[in-house]
Amino acid sequence: MTAAEHNKYLAIGFAVFAALFGLTFLLLMLVSLGVFVALGISFANETGDMNQAGFGVLGGVFAVVFYLGLGLVLVLPTAMASRKMWKRKPGARIWGIFAAIMVAWIIPLGTLLAIYALWFCFSVESKKLYLSSVTTPQPELP
Repeated sequence: MTAAEHNKYLAIGFAVFAALFGLTFLLLMLVSLGVFVALGISFANETGDMNQAGFGVLGGVFAVVFYLGLGLVLVLPTAMASRKMWKRKPGARIWGIFAAIMVAWIIPLGTLLAIYALWFCFSVESKKLYLSSVTTPQPELP
């Protein structure tokens, strides 16, 4: 297999993980927001004090901020690695290494992708591929 094919497969793999992370965090954020708001409303109805509903809204805001933070930490690096690898940008190797570390803890597929990505990013083929993409125009990938 050529370095360009390895690069393409890694870009697709990181894109899949970025999409899975993003959809998972979006779903968890919406469910958590709904649970906190529902708990706040039911607690306010139980006690008769409508000010108690604010605790549910505050918990919902915390859940949204928490999942947005997780998204920035886990989705952004994998998405950036995928995009830069697909376009063969010069910083793609660094983003690929960082994204490999982010997906390594997802056993077994993330671990396999991380091992493959680290093997490729530290290989001589990878260095040649990205150095040649800086000096020559890149052909369009199919």
